[in-house]
Amino acid sequence: MNTIERVENLAYRVANPMVKALLRSPLHTIASRNLALLHFKGRRSGQAFVTPLSYVRNQDEVWLLSAHTTRWWMNLRGNDVPVSLEIARKTYTGKARLWESDSEELRDRVRRYLCALPRDAKVYGIKLDENKVPVEESLAQAASQLVFVEVQLD
Repeated sequence: MNTIERVENLAYRVANPMVKALLRSPLHTIASRNLALLHFKGRRSGQAFVTPLSYVRNQDEVWLLSAHTTRWWMNLRGNDVPVSLEIARKTYTGKARLWESDSEELRDRVRRYLCALPRDAKVYGIKLDENKVPVEESLAQAASQLVFVEVQLD
């Protein structure tokens, strides 16, 4: 197990339960502005899962960004996968669409996400210019390792 996998495993086992509890508590406003809980079912098992994620909301769409090294997103393969999101202690249902391969469409979505939530750029190793816009060379280097999810809310 490499260092990134160890950190992600630790986050999954320790930090995620704490973040879930915080987002469901009366103190949720500390984190609810850009953290949500994504509810989905395992593709094969049908088991219910919940994972905390940074998000950007654009009207009736919610955008999520992750890395290939995580595994939760694999359950969203296919079109219009039903999911629900808890945002600020309110539950929304919707359909998820996944971009998991480098393409101009993926890069454009990542650009828009990071312009709206620039703090996440560092997580994915993407440099921002002085206007907090992703540097194209940096985005190109990271794109093959990124996963973008768009949830169209019902």
